[in-house]
Amino acid sequence: MPKCKKQSVLAKWEKPPSGWMKLNVDGSYQENNTGGIGAILRNSTGDVIFAVYGFVEQCQSALEAEILACKEGIRLALQWTLLPIIIESDCAEAIQLILSEGKLRSAHTFLVREIQGMVKGAREMKLKKVNRNCNRISHVLANKGRCESLTDFWPDGSCNFISELMSADSYG
Repeated sequence: MPKCKKQSVLAKWEKPPSGWMKLNVDGSYQENNTGGIGAILRNSTGDVIFAVYGFVEQCQSALEAEILACKEGIRLALQWTLLPIIIESDCAEAIQLILSEGKLRSAHTFLVREIQGMVKGAREMKLKKVNRNCNRISHVLANKGRCESLTDFWPDGSCNFISELMSADSYG
């Protein structure tokens, strides 16, 4: 009897609905206690509003890097758009902490409370856990910030580095 091959379907980044923005964030951590953050904000046609990567000189864990990426990404997104925002991360633990209500028993409570305050503002925001394939560009950005010990910001997709990532990204 022939065996059926299981076909894996790679998840793809999807454009946000009309009238919404999508912010993808990711953190990167190295055991020498350094980290990196990456974030990219795109509109409903997939155009880049901004992209950023950053070096984090003191970082205690991968979770801290993820939370810092959320915080910085949301802070910038609030400055660059008035539209509602879908925030995507591939870190389920960070998303759970941010969405949690009540008492937090985490070393990152202060950062999480800051993010919760930003998310509960006047603008509608949705947090969502996604597959790493859907978060590929912010992942690359976070690793670049950490590995190169650099921080940089682009207010659009005109940077060659971002353009190359966008052209390699397939989204629906």
